[in-house]
Amino acid sequence: MKNHYVSQLIIRRFSNALNIFNIQTGKIDESKRAEKIFYKRDAFDEDIEKILNFNIESRVANLLDQKICGKSQIILTREEIHVLKCYMLINSIRSMCWDYAAFGEMMRGFLKNAYEYISIFDEYKKLPDLTQVSISDEELFSRTLKVFASAKNVKGLIEDPLATKEMLGWAIPFFKSYIGFWDAPSNKEFILTDNGMASEYEGFHQITGGIDISKMSYLMNRIRKGEVGHLDVFATDMVMFENFDCFIINSKRMMVMINPFFRLYHNQQVFIEDKTETLPVPDIWPAVIQDRTLFDVPNNQYKISPRFFDDQDLFIYSVKTLSEEDYIYLNELNLGDARDTIGFNDPLCIIDTIYYHIWKIANYKSVKSLQDSVYAVACRLMEEVAKSPYHSLIAYCESKSGRNVTDFIDLFEKLTNNIYKDFNENPYICEYYLERKEQTINFPLLDFLGKGEKKIEFFKRHLQEILNNK
Repeated sequence: MKNHYVSQLIIRRFSNALNIFNIQTGKIDESKRAEKIFYKRDAFDEDIEKILNFNIESRVANLLDQKICGKSQIILTREEIHVLKCYMLINSIRSMCWDYAAFGEMMRGFLKNAYEYISIFDEYKKLPDLTQVSISDEELFSRTLKVFASAKNVKGLIEDPLATKEMLGWAIPFFKSYIGFWDAPSNKEFILTDNGMASEYEGFHQITGGIDISKMSYLMNRIRKGEVGHLDVFATDMVMFENFDCFIINSKRMMVMINPFFRLYHNQQVFIEDKTETLPVPDIWPAVIQDRTLFDVPNNQYKISPRFFDDQDLFIYSVKTLSEEDYIYLNELNLGDARDTIGFNDPLCIIDTIYYHIWKIANYKSVKSLQDSVYAVACRLMEEVAKSPYHSLIAYCESKSGRNVTDFIDLFEKLTNNIYKDFNENPYICEYYLERKEQTINFPLLDFLGKGEKKIEFFKRHLQEILNNK
């Protein structure tokens, strides 16, 4: 049986027949129909296929056609949002059918994160963890898909007899996040990949190769000052490291799952002991994208009140159109997560992204060590540009009269500066590491700042520079 790891409902909304580029071979197949691409035989059993189609995909298809695609204002009920979140949750793992072992390792490794979240919410402790469940990686993949396809919300998930703590930890960000809808500029289109979603992480994560402390250090600072209203956001940040995750809907629109931290920029209200409290707006900005309007929250119409949720509460979204630069950044972010295959509709609309991707990857691979000479880096940069597998796609786009109009070198410098921006302005990161002197000295991921006491000296100096510039 053919199991599509990229849903046909999305492929068909891109085009009746999609162009396919194989990253490994450089081959381009034009006008491939939805049923013939982005699938694997017998990736999961027939029961799961039926659950996905009945519980999720048929409902999502109706929402896309009736309420989302082509609309400048989108009005959804709370129940409909739950359906979309389940769809995104499934997509976050669906493409991992290519490597059950990698999926199993990832999911089992999520136990630590799940326990950190559960330590704040005792009611979730009753779930078993995978150390108590003896199943293969392939069985775990199928079991997780079943749980995610059936979970309407957190309560529904924890009541599922197949659910585990690890699954809860993975699912929490989807249920706690809020949604946005972002469009490509009028002359551009998104690229569809075999990965299911793309994620933006904090700048410090990208600098260090995996440390997510920007949002967390700010929240810890506020909680230490007695602002307990931040606890829910803090708990979610223990398991959601991304700023946001992108899910392509069609060639012009993406649905974005935004970290609840960004609600804080919109006068977020919390209820504490029968009192309403408005949380302060953070004095940091952890996203690489600088356009804050993209992170707007929807307007709400509550059937009862903000304190009592109802499935028929309304959420009213204004669709945002990306700038040319933000579009290329996000389209390349999506492209960078592709494994073997990408799909596209109009080659004239994606050529800027391909040029930028080649330059970005070559830059990232050109530096092997901080001790590299300028000459060595320059030579390696040219080598990496020359051997990019995307040159055949560039040639194809240009054969269709496509022309790059983006100064990709300048854009790379601008976006690199954005990656460093929060680290260069965020005092809470410095305070966090200075408060944990021994841990900081022995933390290898910070060795790029210097060894041993030099890290402490760096954070002291850097903190003073930030405070002086405020």
